[in-house]
Order: sequence, then structure tokens, then C-alpha cells
Amino acid sequence: MRYRSFWRQALAAVGLAGMLFAPVTANAGVIDGSQSAGGLTVYLGVVPAAVVKGHPTGHPEAEMHGGTPASSHSMHITAAVFEKASGARIKDANVTAHILEPGGIQRSVRLQPMTVAGALTFGGYTTFARGINYRIGIIVDRPPHMLPSQSKQAPHAMHRKPPVTVHFTYTHD
Repeated sequence: MRYRSFWRQALAAVGLAGMLFAPVTANAGVIDGSQSAGGLTVYLGVVPAAVVKGHPTGHPEAEMHGGTPASSHSMHITAAVFEKASGARIKDANVTAHILEPGGIQRSVRLQPMTVAGALTFGGYTTFARGINYRIGIIVDRPPHMLPSQSKQAPHAMHRKPPVTVHFTYTHD
């Protein structure tokens, strides 16, 4: 009888350890976090603002975007933008996250340039309610740039690329 009791306890312990250490599979996060359009590739990340809040005072990430918000549903949205053909990181753009909730509720968050580990990314804070599928459009608007002149007498022409929007789905669980 003691033999059976030992094995029951051992199996229960193994089962509990498996539940504690097994990867959690929840329907949360960014679905397909890389999208391409208009010659750009955008990578989207959404992490709890509390992750950023954990940095020590004086750390550059602790103060970015005016400091971390206090809400338990605050999230930090980040977008890394690259030229699709060359893989070059886009550093001079205005980037906005346009967020659409079910029921037609919309808001926009300007994503500010930020450098983390030497790489420029764009980020900002917003809040997401739990259990809702959000549609996030990342809009990348690059400034006009000079085109090379065809002749020495012709003035340089300015070329403006149209804004590029890529769409993602996000669920906050």
C-alpha cells in the first residue's frame, strides 16, 4: 500500500512541475509580427509597460516617452522599420500606431524614435483592455528627399514618398 501511495505522490509532483514549467499557450500577443508594404518591412512588438518600468532610475528606457504610465493595462508598442530591398533601417520617419477596437473605437499613438542597444526603433505607450482583438495600423511617413539633378543647370527636385501603412492584429490576454 505504501508503494502505491509513493507513486501517486510522485506522479502528482511531476504533473504539478509540468504545469509550472510548461510553456503557456495563450491567445495573446501580436499575430504575425512582421508585415511588408510599399517597399518597407515593419516589425511590431507589444510588451507590458511594467517591463520598462523595471529599469533603474537614470536608465534611458525608464524615462522614454515621458515615463511609464501607471495603469495595469498600459502597454509599450514598438515598431522597427526597414527598407525591404536593402534591409537598411529607416531612421528618419514619423511613425504612428492607429488602433481600431471592435465597435469602431479608434485612437492614434505617435511612436517616438528611441535607441535601445544601439538600434533605432519607434515606440509609445497606450492601454489595451483584456480579451479584445485590436487592429493596429502602423503608418510610416518619411520626409521628402532631394533627387539628384539631371544636369548642372537644373535645380534639385524634392521627392516625397507616400505614407506606408501595414496592419497587425493584437490580443491582450
